[in-house]
Amino acid sequence: MPNRQIFGLVLLGVMVWLGFVVVKPFLTPVVWAAILAYVTGPYHARIRRVCGNRPSLAATIATLILMVVLVVPVSFLLIRLQSELADAYRDMSTKYTSQPLVLPKAVTNIPILGPALDEAVTQVWNDPELRKQQVKEWLEPWVRELAGIIGQIGRTFAQLAIMTVTLFFFYRDGDRVLEQVRGGLRKVAGEPADQYFNAVGDTTQAVVFGLIVSALAQGLIAGIGYAFIGVGPPILLGALTAVTALVPFLGTVAVWGPIGLWLLFSDRIGAGFALLAWGTFIVNPTDNILKPLLISNATDVPLVIVLFGVMGGLLAFGLVGLFLGPLILAVLFAIWRQWLAEDGDSSRSSGFGSKQ
Repeated sequence: MPNRQIFGLVLLGVMVWLGFVVVKPFLTPVVWAAILAYVTGPYHARIRRVCGNRPSLAATIATLILMVVLVVPVSFLLIRLQSELADAYRDMSTKYTSQPLVLPKAVTNIPILGPALDEAVTQVWNDPELRKQQVKEWLEPWVRELAGIIGQIGRTFAQLAIMTVTLFFFYRDGDRVLEQVRGGLRKVAGEPADQYFNAVGDTTQAVVFGLIVSALAQGLIAGIGYAFIGVGPPILLGALTAVTALVPFLGTVAVWGPIGLWLLFSDRIGAGFALLAWGTFIVNPTDNILKPLLISNATDVPLVIVLFGVMGGLLAFGLVGLFLGPLILAVLFAIWRQWLAEDGDSSRSSGFGSKQ
């Protein structure tokens, strides 16, 4: 390879790296904007036809509508979360330092285990000095987390602003961007690039709708249960339930399970059993019904690959990895099937994960 070509490749690599360094702080809101623009593309196309194919006007209207539908409720939720986190901290710091913990008779009457728990609580928790020290040790990490969350809320508003501006340009120029990306993929991968591109599109829509709709439904249903049973703050707990619903193998039981057990140990037997039953028979089945229906039925990528992509993406990229992880695995799965098809192994390519 001539020295000039080597120098050109090195220069290109350096410029690509420098470009990545420049845009790295904005990658998360840009990726969110790209996902939202792609998923809502059909609605934007309708708005564009109504506007007489005027790109800027259609992009402005679509962005404003999405802001009203998505950004405004998210902003309201973030503000409420900040207030309710502060209230929850004040309640915990005042209640559990001044009040002794008395186990309900239903617990103390349990053979062997009940008396042992009662003795442990009496010796440790109901000693005022030990109780104050224990509560302080428990709440200090919460104070640090609360400060971090409040700071994160400010950064989240800034990212929402960047996402909104980026979303406008994706709406206005998205067709040209997609065509350029498709053309670049064809140069690298040849004709199979169209299959990879379609796999990304199908998986994006399926994963976004499947994960978000399922999580929001579970958070809403759980929040109704918290409010009805009298466990507060319901908005905070509902939001936490929706977040845990996004994480495979953890799920909403991480929120309503401990709360239900705490109600039982606080002598609110009816409320505890009601919340545990609500979570077991109402909240959890919502995920089991909606997620497979919205994901595996909308794309021929196996649900197990989507779940591994969600978990791995979350660990690797944070919250946006919930969507990037499945997309990456979907492209790899499409490449695998294309490779098998090129080798004439059609029986295997139509096997694992394919719709029959």
